[in-house]
Amino acid sequence: MIFLVAVISYILGSIPAGFIISNLVFKTDIRKLGSGNVGATNVFRNFGKGPGFVTFVFDFLKGTLACYIGKKLGGEFGQAVALLFAVLGHMYSFVLKFKAGKGVATAFGSLLAIDYRFALLLLAIFIVILLLFRIVSLASIIAATISGILGFVWFGFSPLSISIFLIASLIVYKHKSNIKRLKAREEKKIF
Repeated sequence: MIFLVAVISYILGSIPAGFIISNLVFKTDIRKLGSGNVGATNVFRNFGKGPGFVTFVFDFLKGTLACYIGKKLGGEFGQAVALLFAVLGHMYSFVLKFKAGKGVATAFGSLLAIDYRFALLLLAIFIVILLLFRIVSLASIIAATISGILGFVWFGFSPLSISIFLIASLIVYKHKSNIKRLKAREEKKIF
């Protein structure tokens, strides 16, 4: 059953909303624009609020759905597996030759399905950092780092906290080019 959860979650996570929207609606490959990322921030910057919002919602919901299925099929362990594989699917989509997004929206959607209080606390941290610095990548990196540590406090040493830690580490890793731009003070502000 857990293997099935992993496969379903990975396939759900691999559906690249930003890529689909950019190709179907704008006849353009989002990977050739801006940061080259298929996530909501790059879609927002290149195509506007509406497409960016739709991309975010879709990426968010695929994480939520994966964790809902994971819980139904495998309980808490199923959720931990679903979280890991949905975000891995988003980051390393087989549809896009294993190169895709950074996993923030999908991770948030997954965590909201697992424990809304934990997810909303991270969202509050993200929003505070975003309002202070107006840089999405910085807010994402800080929220991810805090989630990796806070997961062990909140959920104890468990498959779920390990999964959160792994995903948090991967999210920070996927932001390596952003980190370079942040250090050089070249990272773009969202507003």
